[in-house]
Amino acid sequence: MAATLEILKRILLSVILLAGCSRRAEPVRLVLQPTSTNNYPSYFASWLGFYKEEGVNVEISQVAGAAKVLEAVVGGSADVGGGVYESTLQMAAEGKSIVCFLSLIRSPNFAIVASPSIKTFADLRGKTVGVTSVGSPSQTYLNYALKLAGVNPSDVSVANIGVNATAVAALEYGRVDAGVLFGTAIPSYLARKPDAVVLADTRTLEGLRAVFHVDDYPASCLLARREWLDSHQDTAKRMARAVLRSLAWIREHSAEEVLARIPAESRTGDAASEIAAIRLAQPIYSVDGRINKESAEAVLAILGLNLPKSAVLGTFVNP
Repeated sequence: MAATLEILKRILLSVILLAGCSRRAEPVRLVLQPTSTNNYPSYFASWLGFYKEEGVNVEISQVAGAAKVLEAVVGGSADVGGGVYESTLQMAAEGKSIVCFLSLIRSPNFAIVASPSIKTFADLRGKTVGVTSVGSPSQTYLNYALKLAGVNPSDVSVANIGVNATAVAALEYGRVDAGVLFGTAIPSYLARKPDAVVLADTRTLEGLRAVFHVDDYPASCLLARREWLDSHQDTAKRMARAVLRSLAWIREHSAEEVLARIPAESRTGDAASEIAAIRLAQPIYSVDGRINKESAEAVLAILGLNLPKSAVLGTFVNP
């Protein structure tokens, strides 16, 4: 009898182990933009081993721009994307169900900077402004800021400048007159061009209020197709827990300690600018990953979309 029980225990243990292996064998395809303070939490969950500890097998691939992230998620080449909340609302307007299930940061965390000859938004008429990519959220932010200043966006030309080093180079070498920069690129460019003019800056709550008149603007997030979330609820919760842990870790450590955990190949090479960007981002990282109804409606109003409240609430699922 004892021998039979021992055999049964071994069989049961094998079944449990095989089931665990089976779960781990199915990777979650996560597509992210190049590393920046806006998406550090999604990368840190991998660098710190939190995805693995939460029992989810995440495979990260990288694309340039939020539009490419959305394209991968909508097209099914990625399960989850590190995108922006605005995309879920725009997809809802087109009848497509893309859902944000974890908010990372309470601001778009961008600045619009210009050459010294540009003093106000009005001076941008007839000029060229760089955005990460035409049609991207960065252009949406630019257009909103222009309208707020009484400038018709059609009076301003836009050009693709990408992110990080390519964006800084485009400004530094005069290929554009102004640019929408994110994260590390902002202090990096300002260090090179201390006489540059900052037309708008959402890296602080005060700057966020000045541009959008809100205290909480959900931007960077993890998003997925509704059908994927419905069939992978446990996986999505595990991913959310892992990224929430990395958010807490980043908030609780010094900027220098945060930078030290970023792999060399993911750094810009400008440590001072990276540390400055991290320090500014830490206070505006989300604490709980949630989006409230009022913040969602504020984004909707800024986008100028006409969606019913039920549709807006359907664009996010709080962890």
